[in-house]
Amino acid sequence: MDAARRVVLFEGGMGVAWILLGLLNVGVAGLREGWWLGLAALAATVATVYADEHRVVDVDEWYRYALAIVGVVAAVAVCGAVVVVTDMVVLTVVSVVLAGMGVGLLAYRVVFGVLRPVPESRLDGANNRAI
Repeated sequence: MDAARRVVLFEGGMGVAWILLGLLNVGVAGLREGWWLGLAALAATVATVYADEHRVVDVDEWYRYALAIVGVVAAVAVCGAVVVVTDMVVLTVVSVVLAGMGVGLLAYRVVFGVLRPVPESRLDGANNRAI
């Protein structure tokens, strides 16, 4: 199996798993309650993956790890702020964000993996490690 197919299958499966996990946690009604969070998570996921794979900002590996940590901390802070400001419970917020991230990752991988080729930077990463 070539690297592009492994990337599409692995990340597509990961996106589907995130969608199902979010859906199973709160159901369709819970996803409808926080649709705007899911939409924001979708947009943030697509923008992040695009910027990383297309090397919008060319940084070395250690800075990428540091940016990932900052991104996770920022996402947790935003989810916490949404829980404090709205009447949504933590499980609903996390599940909607997780489902939105899954849809974003799946949509991105359909565009850059099925319709268009997987970017070379991602293929280099896939060739350097086993999935």
